[in-house]
Order: sequence, then C-alpha cells, then structure tokens
Amino acid sequence: MNLLLWLLRAITGAESPKGPKRYWLFYAGPENYLFEGGIRDLPTESFWSCEPETREGDLILVYRKSKNQLTVNSLMKDFGMSRETAIRVTQMDIGKDFPVIWEATSNSERKSSWHWPYGCGVREVQKLSPPVRLEQLKSIGQLKKWEGLRFNLQAKGRGALEIPAFAWEIINNVIEGGIVKGNGDSSKNAEP
Repeated sequence: MNLLLWLLRAITGAESPKGPKRYWLFYAGPENYLFEGGIRDLPTESFWSCEPETREGDLILVYRKSKNQLTVNSLMKDFGMSRETAIRVTQMDIGKDFPVIWEATSNSERKSSWHWPYGCGVREVQKLSPPVRLEQLKSIGQLKKWEGLRFNLQAKGRGALEIPAFAWEIINNVIEGGIVKGNGDSSKNAEP
C-alpha cells in the first residue's frame, strides 16, 4: 500500500499502524453512577475493565446497567442515600442507557491485583445528552444482526462486548440524529 493511501486510511480511522480501529461496549453498573447524593457522571478519565484485544484508539460506547432492582431501602443501605434522595433516584429514568463515548488511551493490560483480568485507560470523547436508550437501539431492524444486542448485551465472563463496525455506524447515526425510530436507513456516516 502506498504511503498516501495508508495515511488517508489512518486519518479516517479505517486503518492505523496498530491495525483497524475496533469498537466496544463497556459496562457501568449502578456502583459506578450512584452515590449518596444520587446520580453522578461517569469519570472523564479512568482505568476500566476491558478485553485483551482492546487497543489504544479504540472507541467505546458505555452502557449504564439497570438500577431497577434497587429499592429505596437498598439505595439507603448500599449507597448511604437519604430516604428523599433514594425515592427521587428510584423515580428517575436512568440506567439501560448509553450516556458517553470513550476512547481507549492505552492497550489492555493484565492486572493480577484487580478484580477484572484486563483493564485499559479511557477518556471521554463525547457525552450523549440525552443518553441513547437501549429501547431505541432495539427498535432498529438492522441492529438485530448484532448478536450482542439480540442477547440483551449479555457478556458473561467478559469485561466488554465488541461492537461490529456496521452496528457502530448505525449507533453513530442514532447519536447524530440520522435515524428515525424503527428505520435503519440513513445518509449520515460520521464518526463521533
């Protein structure tokens, strides 16, 4: 491949010296976004659980897991919330959503002293406001080809799910406002 073609692909993200860019779904449980004061933003920079194949420059869609199983009493006990705060949090439509896109700032590393086998540095590249809802993505016919979404984003024993490139493009179009609910067609094709 000639240098100009390689450079053009590297700039557009199609290929880099480290290989093709990959896309991931990382998880944030309620312990990551709840605290005694209620709801907090996810960190703008962090070290997060990932898969061994995660590489610097990969893009990551963060999924906030459901808080629906948490009761007012469990929020008070587990997070130290006041009763008023716990009641307010249980009534909020948060969780089962995607509030942010991160970029991996390091390759995955093995951490024996950590509760996940692999982790990598991440930084926020785009806050999604309002967050994209899981139901939105499930309503798009073309995304049914993504096995991870069909299986309700389950990743037993894994720190992350890989998002196929075709699914990332569709999700990106949703984020940019290019897809009407239920319609998988769009003329937009931009990266975040």
